[in-house]
Amino acid sequence: MIQTGSLKVTTPSDLEIVMTRTLNASRRLVWDAMTKPDLIRRWLFAPPGWEMTECEMDVRVGGKFRWSWNGPDGRHGMAIWGVHREVVPHSKIVHTERMEMGPGAGACGPDPEGGGAWELLATLELTEKDGKTQLKMTLLFPNKQARDGALASGMEQGVSIGYDRMEELLAQHK
Repeated sequence: MIQTGSLKVTTPSDLEIVMTRTLNASRRLVWDAMTKPDLIRRWLFAPPGWEMTECEMDVRVGGKFRWSWNGPDGRHGMAIWGVHREVVPHSKIVHTERMEMGPGAGACGPDPEGGGAWELLATLELTEKDGKTQLKMTLLFPNKQARDGALASGMEQGVSIGYDRMEELLAQHK
């Protein structure tokens, strides 16, 4: 188990990473932060100097999403995209996810020389109790090497920072 601030990261199998965090907000507000592009842009973490250039979300079964960033040099740094397979409003989203690092990623990606891609299945589950919401994100990788590459990238630090930023955003919308 890895504990990064309020984020708990576990590896229950050779193919999975499970990240959990309790947020001091209703499930409806957390859902909005996870699904509305104008809110996603405000909390989703990228390294300093990076700029989010695309944030598209079509939250329905078969709907697509795409997030893209340019690196500090202004070149394409990273894109994440996929298709929603299951959507239960305010509760659960299952989607495919592909992450591709471009030449502007530098040492931030799975391949320090730039390039490379990860493919996985992501499941977001939200559970509310006493006005707080537990966010559980399960990432299912196609093989152990891809899962271990994600762990080695230090992704949990960026996810933790992003969820901290989401918590601050949610506090403003109570």
